[in-house]
Amino acid sequence: MIAKGASRSGPRQLAVYLMRVERWDTGEPAELLELRSPWAAGIEDGNRRQTADQLIEAFRDWQTLVEGTKQGRDGLYHAEISPEAHYAREMTPEQWILCADMMGEELGLQGQPRALVLHAGKDDRPHLHVVWQRTDVDTMKVIPDAYNYVAHEKASYRMELEFGHEFIPGKHAKRDRKRQPEFPRQKLTQAEDQYQKRTGLSKDERIKQITALHAAADTGAAFKAALEDAGYILAKGERGYIVVDERGGHSLLSRNAGLKKKEMEAFMAGVPLDKLPTIEEAQARQAGRRKAVSKSDLSTEALAKADGPEKGETKGVEQSKFMDVQEPSKAPEPTPEPPDAALEAKKKALADREAAELQKLTEYHAHQQHQLEFELDKEKADKLAIRAADDLQAINDLKAAIRERQQGVKGLVQAIENRWNPQLGAERAKQRKREIANLKRRQAKERKDYEVLLEQVRQEQVENLKERQAQQLRDQRQRHVEEAERYVREHEQAKELAAEIKAEQEELKRNESLEDGPPPPKLGK
Repeated sequence: MIAKGASRSGPRQLAVYLMRVERWDTGEPAELLELRSPWAAGIEDGNRRQTADQLIEAFRDWQTLVEGTKQGRDGLYHAEISPEAHYAREMTPEQWILCADMMGEELGLQGQPRALVLHAGKDDRPHLHVVWQRTDVDTMKVIPDAYNYVAHEKASYRMELEFGHEFIPGKHAKRDRKRQPEFPRQKLTQAEDQYQKRTGLSKDERIKQITALHAAADTGAAFKAALEDAGYILAKGERGYIVVDERGGHSLLSRNAGLKKKEMEAFMAGVPLDKLPTIEEAQARQAGRRKAVSKSDLSTEALAKADGPEKGETKGVEQSKFMDVQEPSKAPEPTPEPPDAALEAKKKALADREAAELQKLTEYHAHQQHQLEFELDKEKADKLAIRAADDLQAINDLKAAIRERQQGVKGLVQAIENRWNPQLGAERAKQRKREIANLKRRQAKERKDYEVLLEQVRQEQVENLKERQAQQLRDQRQRHVEEAERYVREHEQAKELAAEIKAEQEELKRNESLEDGPPPPKLGK
């Protein structure tokens, strides 16, 4: 379940995109599921152009409201909810609306005016677009969108649990810390990924090679010569030294060598930047090199064909001269019994099915553990929050009791005594502070013990689940072993039965041939 979104403006562009009209008309079906706005009354079913016009007016109203706030700029929040294709095709409009409700709750946009548009998907993957009004008209403040990526994952996790979809790990709320001990980070930026697809060169391999060349060079000139020997060309760019590879791709030299820009400029001081070719000139040189290499390859292949047969063919001719020479005979090796193809195929099919079932069960167990840990962590946090609230209430009650002791006749007497004896008043004030401090210290110790107890209960429940899952895996493997043995046993029995039937048929044929033979000779005179 993919859930993503961001704040934005541009009401008209967003409306025509959602309804697939004007330049966005790709033939993909688009349906307005819901519109919470006064403009919803004039919308006619099936008219996408008119629906887009009404959405434009509604989105413009929402965007106008944000201009009356201090933070106003992006008055819309556009989100997309996209389940797996086989799940999405089976979802009902009510389920899509429930997804939007969950997303709005996690983002803090519940109750805000919104529009829901369902796209059929050009790749046959239906998905839902949701647009909310970000301005809270009661407070005239913009609902914040900070840490929206965490809210997206929380909403995605709730949707997977609600509809029973396959669990997909994530970076934040859906991160499995046992399977993902390190925080998942993006290996390539979009620009680097496009560069790698365009050139066919791996970023890691390129950086490793250029870093090694830099480590082996003493000066900038030596580094430049080593790069040229390796097939690169140094060029000048707006951001400094640029390295152009054999495919014409270019990137900053400092990033490839693992240095900062100032460090690279200091190292390359002996290579003036203004005397280097531009990126376009370097790319033209690399293109010329590629053409020259391709021509040389073609000429080498033509020469090889003109010289005669290939090496393998010559070897065959030389061997044909000694065809009459016979090698000493060797004792024939015993012919191994051919394997039973049907039995081997059945064993392979059983093994594949067993591996698939175990993999599916293992993934289900991981999802089950993650779900249990999430629920237990939430329960623990709720209990600790309740305990903290109770402790705070106890402290407030103690302070109220102390204030009561300082009121009335008794409080008046103490005030007079404190007036005549300041040292006694100071001692009484210290005593009151000690009462509060002792209560806080006792509460902290009890809260710590309570947290340890909750963690022990949590670990016990997780361990019990793991033991049950391990027993399920053992039972599953045992069933697979028994099933495989049963298949082999039944296969051998079937072979024996087929052999017996064949022998009986052959015996019957021999008997029938004797009955149909020539008559016995007659007795002589």
